Amino acid sequence: MDQIQPYLDYFAQHPSWALIIVFLISMGEALLVIGLFVPSTAVLVGAGTLVGAGKLDFWPVMAATTLGCIVGDQLSFWAGRFFGDRLKTMWPLKNYPQLLAKGEAYVKQHGGKSIAIGRFVPGVKAVVPGIAGMLGMGEAFFLMVNITSGIFWSLMHLLPGVLLGHALSLAGELSGRLLVVLLVLLAILAVAGWLVRLLAQSLTPYRKAVQRKIAGWAGESRFRSVRRFGRVMAPDNPNSVLLLLFIILGLAAIVGLIDLVSGLLIRHAVGDFDFALFNFFSELRSVPGDEIFVRVTMLGDEYVLYAVALVPILWMAFRRNWRAAAAMLAAVVAAKIVTLAFSFGTPAPGLGSLRSDFRFPSPHVLMAGTVFGTLAVITSRGLQRWTQALIAACLAMLVIAIAFSRLYLGVNWLSDILGGILIASIIVVLFSVAVTTISFGRFRPLALLAVSVATLLIATGIDSDRGFERRLERYQPVNKIATYSIEDYMAKGWTNVPGQRINLAGRPSDIFVLHWIGPVAALQDIIAGENYTVWNRWGWKDALPYLSPDSQLDALAPNPAVHEGLRAKMTASVPDPTVPNTRNVLRAFQSNTVVTDTTGNYRVYLVGITHESVKRSVGLFAVPSDRAAAPADVQAMIDKLKADPRVETVGSLSVGGQVVTILRPKS
Repeated sequence: MDQIQPYLDYFAQHPSWALIIVFLISMGEALLVIGLFVPSTAVLVGAGTLVGAGKLDFWPVMAATTLGCIVGDQLSFWAGRFFGDRLKTMWPLKNYPQLLAKGEAYVKQHGGKSIAIGRFVPGVKAVVPGIAGMLGMGEAFFLMVNITSGIFWSLMHLLPGVLLGHALSLAGELSGRLLVVLLVLLAILAVAGWLVRLLAQSLTPYRKAVQRKIAGWAGESRFRSVRRFGRVMAPDNPNSVLLLLFIILGLAAIVGLIDLVSGLLIRHAVGDFDFALFNFFSELRSVPGDEIFVRVTMLGDEYVLYAVALVPILWMAFRRNWRAAAAMLAAVVAAKIVTLAFSFGTPAPGLGSLRSDFRFPSPHVLMAGTVFGTLAVITSRGLQRWTQALIAACLAMLVIAIAFSRLYLGVNWLSDILGGILIASIIVVLFSVAVTTISFGRFRPLALLAVSVATLLIATGIDSDRGFERRLERYQPVNKIATYSIEDYMAKGWTNVPGQRINLAGRPSDIFVLHWIGPVAALQDIIAGENYTVWNRWGWKDALPYLSPDSQLDALAPNPAVHEGLRAKMTASVPDPTVPNTRNVLRAFQSNTVVTDTTGNYRVYLVGITHESVKRSVGLFAVPSDRAAAPADVQAMIDKLKADPRVETVGSLSVGGQVVTILRPKS
């Protein structure tokens, strides 16, 4: 976070550079052919996220995005008008005759609608404006459609990011760490998709020649299954592109796996890059991020994946396609055998209870890659190429997200994850080649996909209900516990306890005015008797009232503030009688300090008090806004606690001019 935050701050302080980048990306995405290689979606969604996070203003970003795409399309249109049919013979367009032919047919079929619709159609969007100019479309008409569709295109790319940024704000004091993590994940997914698209486009001129040679060789075989494989590999077969991509992926995976395993076995340890990534994500950990990625990683839990894999197996068995069902079962069993027999690993320093997670290959990633990869092969069978690509891309992004969650949570090395991906890729390739010789008949692939996705959501929901809290606790960063006697704590132990809350950005925030030595439940019972409202653990339902700008303060849960990445163990509020529509909020955070005496061992809880009012933002939402509580309110609360017969005063300390009271429940 410390390395990336300066860049976010720089764009906030110098928005002109951000606007220039947004303009150039939007314009480049709309230029002839060049647009094929510009990853505009990731950049623009990222810009929208910064807008929603309050780092950039919406209207300048919207204007730069819209102007960029309009200028890019207009330049492409003028190029078509100026060069005419010569455009087809000019570099680099001459290298993409099929794309030009497809774009020309698209414009002739849809006319003026092709300009508006074409912006959202991969491939043809990079040539449609130039072809429209080449075919003599009226300039005034083109400009009108260009402007109106450009505005809509910009909104479609920016608004998802704006909503993401607002969602982060609603989750409590904007988590720069979570923002960085999500932007890193978005960048990984975008770059992966961009590289696949770039590779596919670069190989297009050679793909058909290779396919013809493979089909010709297989067609001369005396084995019927090989001849059938050759027919599937023929260029005119809609399944051939995906199969060829899988074969190339499998060959690359074998080479990569050999290199990776040999390096690990020779070194007998993970590499420096593994440690660097582990430390990088350790610094980015946050409570909202933990909750998001624990749920993501649970998508790859073993029993969830078994439930998903069972759907296509039973589907094929019900249709009496025993070979397809057996092939799917064999792929899952093979992945499980690898996780049991071929595993070794090195744990991260000091992780103790998480030692079993550090295994090569990562079982989570290997099983997820196998199940979702084989599901992609089956459900894309017989569909159009773009539909196949969409299914494969969505399921691949799901696997990448699960793999990323393992990195973020610090329970697998990058080497473990890469090993899981490579072995899963090999299993999926073998499966895809095996099923090419199997006739599936009319098995309704999209219905199978829908049932599989529904099963995934249901199984994950059940798994989350039963084990989310346990998993969240298991994947918490490991902290060392400091233990003191009550005398040592009063003498020097308190100096090792933070005097201020450390927020998600890693900066000091409000001051802790009270140390509570004992069960937090006892403090909660006492507070409830002082007319405080005790709030439950903050969840997504608590964000719903935030979405109404008319919400009153008593309907809004207090901000889910955190200390050193951990949420408050108790949050309570009481209206401020001196200022209408405001309240004082008390939060108790668990420290890493334990105090012992003759009656037992007790955790120290750090208590802070803030003053909250309602902040309404541009008619979109209402959120609690906090500041330091008045000293009189703080002292009044402490005096009430000290006067309670169930409370024992241990003493008080002066920390930086602030008096800190130490209390505990009476035995």
